[in-house]
Formats: sequence, structure tokens, C-alpha cells
Amino acid sequence: MTVERMLVYLIKHLSRFFRIVDYFTINFVFFIGKYYFFEADQNYFYQDYKAQFVLLNLSWFIATVITKPYTNIKIKESSLHFNALLKAYSLLVVFTAIYLSQILSIKINYENVLRYFLVIGIIMTLVRFTLFLYRKKNRVRLGRKLYNYNTVLIGENKLSGYLLSNKSLKRLMGIRGVYSCGEKITCNKYLGDVHQMLKDFDNTKISSIIFCDDKIDLEQYKNIVEAAEQKMIRIYMVPEFKYAKLGSYYVEMVQDIPFLKLMKEPLSDPKKQILKRTFDIVFSLLVIVFLLSWLIPLVAIIIKIESNESVFFLQKRSGYKNIPFNCIKFRSMASNKQADFQTAKRNDARVTKFGAFMRKTSIDELPQFINVFFGDMSVVGPRPHMLSQTDMYSKITKKYMTRHMVKPGITGWAQVMGARGEIFTDKDMERRIEKDIWYIQNWSFFLDMKIIFLTLYNIVRGDEQAY
Repeated sequence: MTVERMLVYLIKHLSRFFRIVDYFTINFVFFIGKYYFFEADQNYFYQDYKAQFVLLNLSWFIATVITKPYTNIKIKESSLHFNALLKAYSLLVVFTAIYLSQILSIKINYENVLRYFLVIGIIMTLVRFTLFLYRKKNRVRLGRKLYNYNTVLIGENKLSGYLLSNKSLKRLMGIRGVYSCGEKITCNKYLGDVHQMLKDFDNTKISSIIFCDDKIDLEQYKNIVEAAEQKMIRIYMVPEFKYAKLGSYYVEMVQDIPFLKLMKEPLSDPKKQILKRTFDIVFSLLVIVFLLSWLIPLVAIIIKIESNESVFFLQKRSGYKNIPFNCIKFRSMASNKQADFQTAKRNDARVTKFGAFMRKTSIDELPQFINVFFGDMSVVGPRPHMLSQTDMYSKITKKYMTRHMVKPGITGWAQVMGARGEIFTDKDMERRIEKDIWYIQNWSFFLDMKIIFLTLYNIVRGDEQAY
């Protein structure tokens, strides 16, 4: 087996591979760790080795059953998988701490136990980063080898014609042709009528069927579904709004009735709202106590010496549900009448010398952690815009107001993906809005951690768009 075939096989069986790697890592490092990670008195270790081994594996099993990190890995966004992995890993740490302190009567070197969890965490993460990076770089080539679907369409209409004429979509879904519900049709990929299709269920390998025509007779529909289910064929349907260009959407079940929701909002879940708000409070409080407590007096002295201006600059910005709030920043510009209408430009004469340093290093944004603590902002979210910007771009940029469905953030997905800074054209704003909406639709706790890490990385590396 060549290296490429082996990698394709691993990608195809990611769930099984990650499960094996995780259990192997947990147990192998644990076995080695009896000499390095635990108390030097080996009698204690050997006394409870079997109990520790069983409890460790049982804890990981329970944690993965609860968090489901091995579900739908082939099609799951990597950030969602890492979010589930982080939850499972955290539960493993909690379970281990409980049984080491409450169940097993052994001497524990907690410093070395922490090293154990650090090692297995690094190994799990590196294995996933490597395979996900390979999958991302070779997504198209892998798709051809992983997804060899044999799909047929039922019914002739605009949708079936579109699916058959779109080469990339046809190849991606593995569409072979179309069966008619009634009269014979004339398209090049005509496979026969419904009676012929029922015969082909027995003689031809069909993996999926797509109902394109929603006017099909109810009895005929039931017969097709029953026959397809008997042959374990996947069934897909296209809703009435198939030509409305809905964009991305997902199905939400309300008392067994499927509703198409045009925008996925993970943060509409109260539990996730509590998680995000709790993190905001804890993180902002730590920054206020350990950083701003001494940084504010220092910055105040420098600003007073340089320009004798006010230390803070308060500006009305568009917040959650477009409710204005006072956004707090260290003053980096001299007072000017254009402050509420004109954003900073490269080599902007309004920016002071120390202000330029603060803007380059994002120090001027740090007081916004006060906004976060009081609930006007979040650590991560779409950046809050000036009221004048909101008024202007809401009229010319599609979906602009959608970004206000969550709290604005000190940093965000658009900023770390290069869509920050000065807006030169309407296209620049559209790019930013697209990334803000993607963040809202794909929020996860791990994604927030990723954005925070990338923000710090960009500050250390230096961002050309920060001025």
C-alpha cells in the first residue's frame, strides 16, 4: 500500500483511527508513566495499577460517549471536532482527579500527573492537526476517492435539469441520471420510469435517491420510500422553496415538524450562552485585575505628558441587536471632529506617536475588557462599528445587520482572517460581513479559543493592517 493510499484510508476511517490513537496514547503514556509521572515508591503504583488502568479507560469511554468527538468526523468542521475533543479531555481530567483523590489510596505526585495529561493532550492534538491539514490541502482529490456515491434523481423539473447540467455538482454527488414519475422524459440521462427504478433497486447499485418533484403521487411516493428503505438506500427530498435561493440553512424540529431555519445560531442555545458569558466574565476580570490595574495609570501618565488629552476615548458603537453602547478605548488620537465619522487611515495625522504604538500593538483596545465585564461586549465576536458606519453600510451591504445578532467582540474571526482595518471599497466590508456571519453560524468554545490564540499570534508577529 502506497503512502497516499494509506492516508486516504486513514481519512476514510478517521473516527476509528482517532479512537485507536487516543486509547493507545492514554494507555501507552500511562504505562511509561509508572516510572516518570507517578510517585517514586513503586509499591504504591503496582498495588493499584489494575484499578487505575480500568478507571482511566472507563473515564475516557464515558467522556467520549457524552461529548461524541468521534461522530461524523469526515464531514465535521475541524473546530467542532476540537471543541468536542476538548470537552472529552476536560472530563477525563475531572474524572481522574476524582478517583485519584477519593477512590484510590495511593501517593500522588500531582506535578507529574499534570505532565501526563499535558503529554497525551499534545499527542492527540498534533495527530489531528496533521491529518486535518492534509485533508484541507487535498480536499478535492480526496473527495473523488472517498465519496463514490451512486445517486439517481426522481422527477423532471428545473431542479433535476440543474443538477444534471452542473458538472461539478453532478460529480460531487455522483448523480447517474433521472427516473420519471409519469410520462417519459427526453433528457440525455433518462434512466426509465418509476417501475424501471424499482427493478433497478435489485439489479443496480444505487446508494441514494433524490426526490426532485414534490408533486409525485402519495401512494407512488410511499412505494418508492418503502422499497428504498428495504435496500438501505438513502433518501433525500428538496423542499418547496428549492428555487428561492435560500442560501445555507438547517432543519430545526419543533414538535416533530421540520422547519428550515435560514441561519444556524449555536449561541441561541441558553447553555452555550451561559458558557460564553461565564468565560467573558472570568477572562475580563483577570485582565482587569492583573493587567489594567497597573497599565491604566502607566498609559494615563504617558498620554498626559504627550498630549494632555483625556486618557479614555468613549465612542458610541453599534452593539447587540443594534443597541448603541459606549465603547471604551485608550485615546490614541488628538481630539477631532471627524472621530465619529472617519476611521483611522495609514499615516493618519490625527494619531499621536504613543497612539501609533498602542494601535500597532492593540493596547488601545484593552479597556474594552471593562465593556466585556459589564456585558456590552464579548471577548470574541464581530467588531463593533461606529453608528455612522452602521447607518451607511446597512443600506448598501447585504446581511450587514445580521452581525448584530450576537454581542460585538474585542477580537473576531474577520480580524484574524485579514479583514480588519481600513475599508477601501464596499467589497472590503462585504468580506468582513461574510466572515462575521460565518462566525455566528459556526460558533464553538474551541473556535473562540482559536481566535484568541490567533489574535495574540498576530500581535506578536505584527499586523500590517493595524494602524
